[in-house]
Amino acid sequence: MKPLIIIISLVVLIVAGGAITLYALNSESQRLDDSLSVIEEAIENQNWDNASKDLKKFHSKWDKTSPLWSMLVDHYEIDNIELLLSQLASYVKNKNKNDALTSISSLKTLIKHIPDKESLNPKNIL
Repeated sequence: MKPLIIIISLVVLIVAGGAITLYALNSESQRLDDSLSVIEEAIENQNWDNASKDLKKFHSKWDKTSPLWSMLVDHYEIDNIELLLSQLASYVKNKNKNDALTSISSLKTLIKHIPDKESLNPKNIL
């Protein structure tokens, strides 16, 4: 009877850990996406000072998020986000609206993709 209780307890712990991890990825992804939307709006209005300030805030949020995500997600995804962030900073600095908006769109897609990729669904299992 004891081995059965131990096995059930371990399964419950694993499932609960997965649910907590997925919740953390989803909530952080949403917060990052909201921050990118603020930057996107500033760029669309060509308010480059606000875009630059908001980008610094986003970078600060990302610096807090990336260590956790590095433990949970493929490093290739993290590297792509870092690369796009560097490009975006350059585009904002040079006031290149079209390329900056393209980078924001790519960043949003990558950030939304990570929780989807890690979730438990038939597409990820097969």
